[in-house]
Amino acid sequence: MGSFQSIGMAQTPTLCQFCEDSPDIKWKCINCELFFCQLCNSKIHRKIKGSSEHEVINTKDFGIEDLATSMRKVDLQNMVCTKHSKQKCFAYCNECRVPACSKCLMEPHKGRDYIPLDEMYKNIVSEMRELITKFEENLQFFRNEKDKLQKILSDGEINFHETRETILQTEKEMREAISKSTKDILQELDAKWKPSENRIQTELSELKRNEDELETRMNNLHQALQSHDAADIFSTDKTLEKSLLKYNVNKINQCRTNFIPRNIKVKNGRHSMIGDLYIYRVPEMGLRDTYQSNLVNVTKILVFDDNTAFIGSRTDEKIQKVKFEHNEIKVEEEIYIKVYDMSLTQDGEILVSSGESDIQNTSKDKQLKIFMECSPLNITCVHVTKDNRIIVGLVESFYAELSPSKDCIRRLVVVNQDGDIQHTIEHDKDNQRLLTHPRRIKTFNDNIVVVDIINNEWEGKVVMLDYGGQLHWTYNGCNSIKSDQVKFYLRDVSITSTDMILVADWKNHAIHVLNHAGQVIVYKDVKCLGIEFPLSLDIDNSDVLWIGCHTWAKFDTKKAKIHCVKLT
Repeated sequence: MGSFQSIGMAQTPTLCQFCEDSPDIKWKCINCELFFCQLCNSKIHRKIKGSSEHEVINTKDFGIEDLATSMRKVDLQNMVCTKHSKQKCFAYCNECRVPACSKCLMEPHKGRDYIPLDEMYKNIVSEMRELITKFEENLQFFRNEKDKLQKILSDGEINFHETRETILQTEKEMREAISKSTKDILQELDAKWKPSENRIQTELSELKRNEDELETRMNNLHQALQSHDAADIFSTDKTLEKSLLKYNVNKINQCRTNFIPRNIKVKNGRHSMIGDLYIYRVPEMGLRDTYQSNLVNVTKILVFDDNTAFIGSRTDEKIQKVKFEHNEIKVEEEIYIKVYDMSLTQDGEILVSSGESDIQNTSKDKQLKIFMECSPLNITCVHVTKDNRIIVGLVESFYAELSPSKDCIRRLVVVNQDGDIQHTIEHDKDNQRLLTHPRRIKTFNDNIVVVDIINNEWEGKVVMLDYGGQLHWTYNGCNSIKSDQVKFYLRDVSITSTDMILVADWKNHAIHVLNHAGQVIVYKDVKCLGIEFPLSLDIDNSDVLWIGCHTWAKFDTKKAKIHCVKLT
């Protein structure tokens, strides 16, 4: 016999084990356990008695599952019974869960359930393959979750090191700034004190010189008076300077310098000089439900805890009271009015802005009446605060030029329940204009968050200011993706119970999530959730986000969707 060489996972001889001449080995008989060439396979092996039932495998298939299956089948045909060593198994005992031979079947066992061995073999192999499929799916789940956690860990570490570096850099900059400030203050202190000190020292020197001279004269007089020699009296009198010393008094006013340290902000009993550290959980958005409306767009949505909502459309010029039930929208009432913005009062009435010069409200009998009139100005937005104050956005024209001149009007006014203006917010303390074209308003913790349209392309920004007109921050979009090609079409804003600010970016199919310092927590592309053109937002008391959408103008027959999104 020839020597063996390795091919794949099997050991094959270098020469055919039948003719022992040909090196062109093509086949192996699993039953015979012999390798042979093509000629011997057709002329010798196939003529062997009983070889028609032998498993013959091409050597090129070595190492694949078919080879293992064929070998197991041969092994199955020759499986020896574990109880009767001279008997081959042909059945399977379900009770004992072992292969069985003919003698096993003759033994008296009640309730034994025997099935053919090859059938059981196929069942077990099929079950194993199904398990492999399930294990692979389960394994993929674990891998996906591991990848998610690994990314969270990686992003967290990056965020940690970036934040740490920012803190340390801020400390360094503050040290340098404090050092420079200290040097400047000390120089200023020197400049204020040294001239006074020099004047005082000069005066002290002059006074000391006069003091010394007078003491010398007095000592000479005392010495003469104590002398027993009368000649000393005449001698002293002859040289005595009898005139008093003249001294011009230079009045020096006392001056004191005080240094008053800046107030150090105390937070939770700790001193924080360089700033505050805010930790925010990055929210995940999961689509819970989608509802199909019969409106072209949902300009505004107000949702209640019982799955009831008021939805308004500027295009369809109506307000609908709807109920969300079983993935469907049930329209309960309709009020015909063009809706640009609307807000709910504590009394359950709806204040509606149509982009014109008045605000109308819907009473409990669903009748419309004028709440306030601001002619010739137009009202762009309306918001009712938790303490029932009403804030209204005003411009001189709804389609006003969005490069406002100095004499134009772009303001917020705070009004009472009678529609009387109590307070106006338009310019900051430096008389700089705060807003260009206010579109949406929300409030929290005595802060006012405004979505402001900034140009004729209807791009937007978000600003936060207080009732005194102090601008706290401006958000112009996510810096991580902002480029010359990316513009932000911000349309609505809503605020969670944890003061996360959510802003709808309708043309980019995105939601911007900001913290209360105006920093982006996450920029979420919601198109991957099946949400397109998010136009209006509302958050219910369970912090569930409701999104009213828009449709392209060219799709006149297409109707807008409303999506319910869980923030986790």
